[in-house]
Amino acid sequence: MRHRISGTSVHRALRIATLLLVGCGGTRSSSPPDGAPGAPDGSVSSVDASLTPDAGGSCAPGSPGVACLIDLHDRLRANCDASLLASFESQISDRRARGEFPLWSEGRALFVADKQVAIAGGWNDWNADLLKTSQLCGGALYTAVDHVAKGRWPYKLVDGADWIMDPASWSFEYDDYAGNVDGKNSVLDTPDSGLGHLVRLPDLLCSNDLGNCRPLTTYLPAGYDDPANYAKKYPVLFMHDGQNVYDDHDCCFGHTGWEVNVQLDADIAAGNVAPIVVVAADHGGAARNSEYGTDEAIGGELETFMKFQVETIQPRAAEAWRIDLQQAYVAGSSLGGLLSVRLALAYPDTYRGAASLSGAFWFGMDSHTAVTDFLAKKGRVPVAIYLDHGGDPQQGTDDATDSVAIRDQMIALGWQREDSASCTLAANHVCYYWEPGATHDELAWKARSWRFLRYFFPAK
Repeated sequence: MRHRISGTSVHRALRIATLLLVGCGGTRSSSPPDGAPGAPDGSVSSVDASLTPDAGGSCAPGSPGVACLIDLHDRLRANCDASLLASFESQISDRRARGEFPLWSEGRALFVADKQVAIAGGWNDWNADLLKTSQLCGGALYTAVDHVAKGRWPYKLVDGADWIMDPASWSFEYDDYAGNVDGKNSVLDTPDSGLGHLVRLPDLLCSNDLGNCRPLTTYLPAGYDDPANYAKKYPVLFMHDGQNVYDDHDCCFGHTGWEVNVQLDADIAAGNVAPIVVVAADHGGAARNSEYGTDEAIGGELETFMKFQVETIQPRAAEAWRIDLQQAYVAGSSLGGLLSVRLALAYPDTYRGAASLSGAFWFGMDSHTAVTDFLAKKGRVPVAIYLDHGGDPQQGTDDATDSVAIRDQMIALGWQREDSASCTLAANHVCYYWEPGATHDELAWKARSWRFLRYFFPAK
């Protein structure tokens, strides 16, 4: 439960947690220890060169310029300079448009707003009296700087009686607190927290052909915002049914979501999975069956949606985040599993692998537009496949019978069967798993998600 408080009242448990995290963070140091990320190797790195602004007050873009901008802010607070202020405001505007706030470096966080607001979060016991923005040099910006230990910290802006998400930040996490009308909090995730975080584009992705729009929610792994990783691109997993993929406990017919972000945090930290980015677009509500499973030949929108996925969703994700589209995979469950396999078969140059959990491969069988018909025409393509299901193949529960049939058809076409969790990633392999009796829901897919994640993205 989140406790939101003001004045001198504090929640003791949160205060203890904060103190523990401060202790873990250690003392501030002007340089990282030998062997730490970003530690010097005897040469001057681009990150080192960008710690201070140039003569015009410009800092490096992205995470390498964060320390520089915080330093520039300190200088403006000490001695306002009109030219430096103009440069600072311009750079802040650019970063706000990309949802990059708060900025954090060396234990200090910079917050920005358009007026005076309080900032209350996990590091200050949700106390709305401790940190407030104030006008910077008589200009349009209101700023605040606070000491924040390393960690992934939820927070809200407090504007009078309203607790609101930070419009300067795309980062967020789901929140079960009953008094949180958003069901979410903004997030400050320090680059050294060891945890990833979720981000969401502020604008919906729309399709004129489909006649609808949908949000795009992405998981960024631990260290994504580390200046040392600024030039790094990450393998990417595209998933369907974005409403159900992450740890929203209010989704999914009373079940939690897949919690793929939670699974990845644990597996990346344990060295089981390489750091990846996950991009998930929401399904189209009532249009889901038509978009995910029904061929255009019989009045559906499957091919139209696949084109939207490949030509709109994926390029937009590549504009927003550092993903390597040469290392792209796709995954989903039920109709999302059917869609994932269809995408891989139709666009084998786009995806390296596709995962189907309890795939609804029976869609289209009565009209000869099912995956099995498409597969018979297409033949084997050089894409790694992961197939799993629960239920009982003899009874057909959890789409087991059809999943087994697709598996055997692929083997007949030249894929080599392996069984999870002993699969080796290869373009001619189909990795298969059966969880006897498992049900057709997010709880079951959550329990099995580690299998395809470790198959597609093994840690080097």
